Amino acid sequence: MMRPIGAALVSGLLLTGCGSRASDSESGPAPIDSGAAPATVDTAITPDTGVATPPITPPQSSAVDTPPAAPQNPGADQPASAPKVSRTEYEGWRQYSVNCARCHGQDVLPNPVAANLLVSVAPGGPIDTPEKFGQVVSQGRPHRGMPAFKGTLSPEQIQAMYAYVRGRAEKRIPPGRPAEPAG
Repeated sequence: MMRPIGAALVSGLLLTGCGSRASDSESGPAPIDSGAAPATVDTAITPDTGVATPPITPPQSSAVDTPPAAPQNPGADQPASAPKVSRTEYEGWRQYSVNCARCHGQDVLPNPVAANLLVSVAPGGPIDTPEKFGQVVSQGRPHRGMPAFKGTLSPEQIQAMYAYVRGRAEKRIPPGRPAEPAG
């Protein structure tokens, strides 16, 4: 069932030819409302050159959307000052960066979106043991917006993340990409 306004609109469109310009004597584009008296049909419309906004021009640089090839030596692109970590902590950094950083902050730096893990995992914090950490990550905290990672992360990956986050909380591991352990 059509409402009265909708029916009037549809019938009006049908009567006017749905946007076709019936034998109008106008030619050229529609007039621009400049606040002045309307232009006559014979007056040519000229663009306003006193406009303060410059025209939009595309950027001159040609950005490449393909990343460079991976180095042959995986640790070669890491600075000498990269933090040294164990293989487990490095894996924890990798898993944290992929699964946790978007909410808890890159490098476990505080983020207003989610809990500050530097405080939560620190000695005396609410999730200061590997068991508590594993339980929270596995089951999530749905009432606070944290998803469960039980089907996504293995217990070993969760414990590796705990080792990394605990190292950050204890200030043993500084922020930044750690050096990948050899071997």
